[in-house]
Amino acid sequence: MNQKYVEKMISDMDGRYIAESIGYAEKNKKPSARALKWAGRIAACLGIVFALSLSLLSAATAAGVLPAYDMLSWFYPDIAEHLAPVNVSCTDNDIEMKVEAVYVHGEFAEVYISMKDLTGKRVDGTMDLFDSYSIHTPGDQMGTCGLIDYDDESGTAVFLISVQRFGKDITGQRMTFSVSRFLSGKQEITVELPEMNLQSVPEVTKVQRENELNIRGSGGSTGSELQAEDVKEYLFPNEEALVSPADGAMVTAYGFIDGKLHIQAYYEDIGTYDNHGTLWLADENGNPEKFPVSVSFWDDENKGSYEEYIFDVGPEDDLSHYSVQGYFVTCSNLVEGDWRVDFPIKNMVTVH
Repeated sequence: MNQKYVEKMISDMDGRYIAESIGYAEKNKKPSARALKWAGRIAACLGIVFALSLSLLSAATAAGVLPAYDMLSWFYPDIAEHLAPVNVSCTDNDIEMKVEAVYVHGEFAEVYISMKDLTGKRVDGTMDLFDSYSIHTPGDQMGTCGLIDYDDESGTAVFLISVQRFGKDITGQRMTFSVSRFLSGKQEITVELPEMNLQSVPEVTKVQRENELNIRGSGGSTGSELQAEDVKEYLFPNEEALVSPADGAMVTAYGFIDGKLHIQAYYEDIGTYDNHGTLWLADENGNPEKFPVSVSFWDDENKGSYEEYIFDVGPEDDLSHYSVQGYFVTCSNLVEGDWRVDFPIKNMVTVH
């Protein structure tokens, strides 16, 4: 068994399932079938590693194999932090990620990371890492990451990573920050939807029932006695959308069911583009006045999501002074890659 073979086995592992296996092990929960499959491969590799006194896994980590670092940092954090190479910038898919500055104060660290498209305009001021980033430091820590600045002239986005190591000085520890994909081209709009005439809302008799749908979640509304769990029947979507207020979002049906106003929207490919939104009823001055409870359910392919907004108003109510308004968020670009930086947590500023 040689080093290159072990490195290949580790490199071929999907980092998501390594993370899931480790995460579930830490929480003492049952992982998914895929995670179990990868956990078996992890165990097999660790068996090899143990037989070789950690030398091959350590070599793979030092060579920059991220799954190897994930595994070693979980089992042997003190070893891992000394093996990962210092690497303050990386480029993949013609996009550069770079550590711009690190500021440390006690148990807290602030890390500024930039991303720049070297050949196009995929990086913009609407960038969203969409929970694809990972922060590794030895020991217990809490970390967050968010976009704080975008320079249009240079096409550079800057993210702030805030890390806290509870009760311990974080100075001198090692950090690995990685990103596997991001969204850009985000659109956020608030718009009135006059296509729904609240003075002539149709009564709906043909409905979908709760047990016929793949429900994925629900939400409540304050100040209303109506609860999402009380809703058992839903609209059928029309063959053609009533209105498409934004790319990736459309209103597919509306009507009264069991004395309540239902408005149904559809959001395309939410797992890829994080399309989402909400609706409300506004008064004649445009002020939000009535908010719905909502129930969401998957489409037939489990890619897009229907969102049924249910308002506590019915045919007996005067809706003439209300209008339907909505807020929608959609994205047009998904960029995938493998970006990773490894660096010591100490005060530093990168020189350009």
